[in-house]
Amino acid sequence: MSLTPVVLVGSLVASAVSLGTITIGRMSVMRTDTQRAADAGSLAALQVIRERGMPFDAPARAAAEAIARGNSSSPIRIAWEVTETATAVDITAVASLDVDMPAFVFGQSTTELRARSSARLPQTKFDTAERRLPKLTLVLDYSGSMDLPFSGGGGKAIDVLESSVASLLGAGLEIDYGAVFYSTNVFRTVPIGAGAPNAIISVMNSYGAGGNTNTAAGLASARNVALAAPDTGRYVLLVSDGEPCCQSNAFAAARNAANDLWNAGITIFTLEIRRSGSSAALDQFMTDVAGTPASRRDRNYHYVATSAGDLVNEFRRIVSTIVCKVGPLAPAPADPALLRVYLRQGGSERRLVETDDLGRDASLERYRYESADQSVRLTSTACDSVLTGGASIVVRHQSPGLTQ
Repeated sequence: MSLTPVVLVGSLVASAVSLGTITIGRMSVMRTDTQRAADAGSLAALQVIRERGMPFDAPARAAAEAIARGNSSSPIRIAWEVTETATAVDITAVASLDVDMPAFVFGQSTTELRARSSARLPQTKFDTAERRLPKLTLVLDYSGSMDLPFSGGGGKAIDVLESSVASLLGAGLEIDYGAVFYSTNVFRTVPIGAGAPNAIISVMNSYGAGGNTNTAAGLASARNVALAAPDTGRYVLLVSDGEPCCQSNAFAAARNAANDLWNAGITIFTLEIRRSGSSAALDQFMTDVAGTPASRRDRNYHYVATSAGDLVNEFRRIVSTIVCKVGPLAPAPADPALLRVYLRQGGSERRLVETDDLGRDASLERYRYESADQSVRLTSTACDSVLTGGASIVVRHQSPGLTQ
């Protein structure tokens, strides 16, 4: 049976409509597929940058494209647009896909689907680091209890303290030192200056532990020593194993002396030598007099040593944290584990490894995050790369997000 022309034309039209409907439906699915790949690509690219640093070179693009294509069953092509400012890296991923079409329906055999997706990764870029020979006044407790060993035995606390101070002074850190030696009263002070390290060692060699713990006098004298030197960052480090004594107002007097230091713009670190019989009152007191002028009575500035090894390590940790820093970071990292710190020279970045001891790793490029003031502290080697090597510090501590 032959088809009449009218029936034949009707069949062709019906076929074309059916093919068109199917093609349009398939294109809708592929358009969604392409957009999904673009979104995945822009976010993946910024995750790669967050973990590897800049530049967004061929290996970085390949890693991001692999993630993008994993979100599509079609042969997606990806093109990238990258812009950067001091506060963000912006990436636009343009995904494209060629779709076959029935030519007799649409007049062409293929068409290109395109989808764009933009995402942003916040960052903070610092071109300078603070290292201005900060002034550190050591306030050293020479009361009689310092003649006792730590709870686990070993040498006398005073001997370990003196050895730790001598090691610190010989470490070559970029710090100007001064010192206050106290027991019942302040018996020696060493002004901040070039000759201070030798003078401090001489005093330690000349005196032993004895007497009571007049902490208020030690802190008050530290204020005078600190204020006599130029303000390139003033810090006090109080090292003690005992509660203030021996008057009824000894605690209050010491807290008032700490307030006077804070009011003068001086930051206080405390290092408590804790034995098995140490009181909760001592722990609370050492916290009460620790902190910055803006964050007083801050436990983050109160360190504890329960052994000779602790004393050595905590001493170095405290001192090394003030050598070189950048910040504060704003906003503060919601999760410090997301923090990524890079040194950038030219268009290339190298990622720094976090350390828990800036002094121990001084010869390496390392960083430590201090939540107390939302700052990033650098080892002296990393700091040299900024101050003399011309590197910038780039900090990223947030996840990327889509902007369109």
